[in-house]
Amino acid sequence: MSQPAPLFFNPADYFTYVLDQEIREAGMPGGYCGFALHLAAEPDLAQLQQRLDLLVERFPVASARIERLGKRHAWLPTGQRILLERHQCEATVDAAAESQRIQLRIFNRPETLPLTLHWIAHNSGGILLLNWNHPLLDARGAKILLDFLGSERPDSFKESASLIGAKLAQWSLWKKLWLLLKAKRHNNQANSLDSCLPTQLEHGPQTLGLKVRCYDNEQSKRIAKLAQQHTGMAGRTLYYLGCFMRAMELVGPPAAKAGYCIPYAFNLRRQNAPTPVFGNHVGCLFARATREQVRDRKALFEHLLAEHRQVVREELDFAYLPLMWLGQWLEPAKYAKFLRKQHSGGELSSLWFSDVGDLSWAKNGFLGVPVTDMSMMCWMTLPPGLAMLIGQVNGRLTLSYNYLSPAIDEAWLEAVITRMDAELLESDPG
Repeated sequence: MSQPAPLFFNPADYFTYVLDQEIREAGMPGGYCGFALHLAAEPDLAQLQQRLDLLVERFPVASARIERLGKRHAWLPTGQRILLERHQCEATVDAAAESQRIQLRIFNRPETLPLTLHWIAHNSGGILLLNWNHPLLDARGAKILLDFLGSERPDSFKESASLIGAKLAQWSLWKKLWLLLKAKRHNNQANSLDSCLPTQLEHGPQTLGLKVRCYDNEQSKRIAKLAQQHTGMAGRTLYYLGCFMRAMELVGPPAAKAGYCIPYAFNLRRQNAPTPVFGNHVGCLFARATREQVRDRKALFEHLLAEHRQVVREELDFAYLPLMWLGQWLEPAKYAKFLRKQHSGGELSSLWFSDVGDLSWAKNGFLGVPVTDMSMMCWMTLPPGLAMLIGQVNGRLTLSYNYLSPAIDEAWLEAVITRMDAELLESDPG
């Protein structure tokens, strides 16, 4: 039987691999992400293991290793099984606190597999935790993978060609050059604003901490309504970004500089598209504002929305695809400097950010079990040492604050989270 062929990184996979290498260089496990589904009861774990076996059979890259082949990187399948790992909370302790402690213990350990799956049981259900190395797939891809594991029709999930590759193939050489020049100019603009950071500490051993803020149905509806008022139907992500800029500014950033720059991704997949399962299929955008702009709430949202409309009008949302294609030929350290560092030598990102949108399991749940909540995790570079990951389950909003400890001061972060509540709900923080 012939060995499965290697799967070469697409340009966005290499982008995340470079950041994975930066994280490892700082002594952390790498660019791993976590997706936690809170379930009302224990699913059929034997069936789940069968699905993991089917996943590796159908998509061998799920347990592959990274190899450099020539000047490019690829996933080389190993055929290794992915074993569902089971964990049990102590019955005598608080289930929510204990299950989160186990999540963080798993996430902080060194890992060799690109993907692992864990069941963390407690007396009223449990948490299904999917951990993956970010070069393998993006957060929307993780949702598709979970859909595969829980689907009644797994045969409907098929691998397809890179969406980034397909988009690049549509353009002539001149179009690619034109977009590349636009992206380089836009990147230079982003680099010109020295970014406020959540920490002044840039070295030393770190562990990952997690603070999760869940909003009920009424609060989530109010936040959605305010987002529509301030940034329109297509701009809910901008509302979250603007609120966080204000929260950080009003509490006071530990490294106070000229303003805020927050990269955020847009996904090339169609909403609810079942394929492709693996690979990153994203482009990059920036939300930028000076500290003066951030202090005026109404003007800030007008600025962010106007900036976003200009980006779409000038096709800057696609302009980074040719730049990412070129970047995949650079050595990781050289590419990382381009991605992370401003002209001043400081860090480009005020924090890491991801918004996966509304993830609905309302009809059948996961393997027939209702999904009650969710949270997310990710390792990030230091600085900035802070990430805000956003998602909704059946309309209920959850914010997962990931931070490196001791680089991020917990008391400061708690104050920012309280201020963020007030900004999102447009209320008095007390």
